[in-house]
Amino acid sequence: MNECAFGTKDPIYIQYHDEVWGQPMYDSHDLFKLLALESQHAGLSWLTILKKKESYEKAFHDFDPEVVSKMTSEDIDELMLFPNIVHHRKKLEAIVNQAQGYLKIEKEHGSFSDFLWSYVNHKPIDFKYNHSSERITIDDRAKQLSKDLKKYGFKFLGPVTVFSFLEAAGLYNAHLQSCPNNPNNN
Repeated sequence: MNECAFGTKDPIYIQYHDEVWGQPMYDSHDLFKLLALESQHAGLSWLTILKKKESYEKAFHDFDPEVVSKMTSEDIDELMLFPNIVHHRKKLEAIVNQAQGYLKIEKEHGSFSDFLWSYVNHKPIDFKYNHSSERITIDDRAKQLSKDLKKYGFKFLGPVTVFSFLEAAGLYNAHLQSCPNNPNNN
């Protein structure tokens, strides 16, 4: 059992930890997809959303912001019956809002990736954790990014969820120092 992978034994979560979580992500589309998925797990386990990831990709046109931004109330009605996603109307509507916000950020800042990475001066912040008990779940940077995203219409992205996203997307290196998947050990 890998302590860095939050002590889980679930193979889906372990694969996610080993191959995705905490590896610096720079592609704007991939960052948008991850942020949208993070917003869906508010109040739920991340594993629940991971198991539904492919269904969300189908439901939201592989998270193409141009397409998602134009989804209507009728589209959301259909998604309320879509198999294997969380049927929470406000969360589903939030992804549409996020796509619209993504397009505004792209227009104003040139790139969603550059916008996000500017919060860490374009370099991952390494927490240098030695034990999982040292991990934190919120900081001032996540609070500010959450607040700034809300200005662009993003919803279901409070500071704790944004902090989780920053870890998952590799803007924060929250791997334990001993973890073989720590980007500093590769």
